[in-house]
Amino acid sequence: MRFYFFIGIFLLDLVACHKDDSVEKEGAGRTIIVYLGVDNNFSGEGAEKIKALTEGWRGNYHGNLLVYADGGAAVLVRIHENGSGEMFADTLREYGAENSADPAVLKRVLSEVKEQFPADSYGMIVLSHGSGWLPKGQLVSPVSIIQDRYNEMEFPDFVDAIPMMLDFIVFDACFMGTIEVAYELKEKAKYVVASPAEVLSPGFVYKSMIGHLMTSEPRLTAVAKEFYDYFNGMGGFWKSATVSVVKTDELERVAEFLAGVGDVTDSERVNLREVQQYGYGPHSLFWDMGDYVSRWAPEHGEEFVELLNRAILYKAATPGYYSSGNMRYNNIHTYSGLAMYVPQADYPLLNREFRRLKWAKAVSR
Repeated sequence: MRFYFFIGIFLLDLVACHKDDSVEKEGAGRTIIVYLGVDNNFSGEGAEKIKALTEGWRGNYHGNLLVYADGGAAVLVRIHENGSGEMFADTLREYGAENSADPAVLKRVLSEVKEQFPADSYGMIVLSHGSGWLPKGQLVSPVSIIQDRYNEMEFPDFVDAIPMMLDFIVFDACFMGTIEVAYELKEKAKYVVASPAEVLSPGFVYKSMIGHLMTSEPRLTAVAKEFYDYFNGMGGFWKSATVSVVKTDELERVAEFLAGVGDVTDSERVNLREVQQYGYGPHSLFWDMGDYVSRWAPEHGEEFVELLNRAILYKAATPGYYSSGNMRYNNIHTYSGLAMYVPQADYPLLNREFRRLKWAKAVSR
C-alpha cells in the first residue's frame, strides 16, 4: 500500500478551463500516456502529478504527453505549449464518473490516444494501487493493478487491454517488480520500470521524468535512479525504495534456463524464512528471485544471476523497505532486481491462479 500524506487539491483546478478539440494526426517521435487511477485514497495525488508534469514539459519535445486522471470525474488532458512559451494542461475529454479500473476503459483511453496522437513509439506511466499479478481481493489493502473505489483491475486484463506495443511502462505502484508481471508484458512492452516492494509517496520524480522519457532512446535508468536517490536521501522509514529497469526480450532466456534446471516452483527445497522477501504485513508472497534460485539450485546460482543481470539494466535498493501492512522497516540483505512467487500450502487459491500465468507455464514446460 502506498503510504502518503493527503493533499486536498481539486484535479480540475490545474487544467485549462477550455476544451482543446484539436487532433494531432501527423506522427510524432513519442506519445506518452500517463494513467492516473486515483479514484481512491490517492485522489490528492492526481493534481500533484499533472502540475509536476506541466512544470517539467518543454515545448521542443518531439512528441505528445497525455494524462488520463480519474479522481472522481475522469478527464483526458494534453500537456503542451500554448504558443507563447507557457505550458498548459488542456482538457481534451471530460468523461464524468467512470470506473478507471475497468479494462474496457483503459483500452478505450489507450486506443483514443493511439488514434489521435500517432507516433513512432509509445510509452506509459501508471499510478495507482498495485499488488503485482495477484488476483483482486487477495491482500487487504494492495490491489492487483489500478483501484477505483471498490473496483480492481486484474493484471491479465490490464495486459490484454493494451492495444499497441509500448517502448516502456513505468509502474508507480506497489509490488509490480516481479518476474510474473514482466514476463506477462514481454509482448506489450520492451522495458518495464517497477518496484518489487511497496512504493512510498510521492513515488517517482514526475517533474524531471518526462525529460528522460522524451529522448530518442528513453533514459529509463535515469528515471529509476532519481526515484532511488530521492528515497535513499531520506531518513527513518522513508529511506525505502527498490527499483529495477527490465528488458523484457531477455526474459525468455531466463525462463528457458529455469525450465532446464527443474521445477523451481517447488518451494519445499528451500527454507523460505531465509530468503529475502518483500511482503505486505504477515503475507510473504514476493521472494527475491536471485536469492531464491541460488538457494534452490546452488550449483546453478552464479550462472543464473549472470543471466538475470542481462535482463535487468539497472537495479537499486535502500538498506531496507517500509511495509504499511505491519508498519515495520524490513532489512534488505540482497537484491537481484526482481521478485517471484512460489506456491505455498497456505495459499491454494493463489497457487491455482499462479499456474495460469505465462511465466508459470514457461518454467514448468
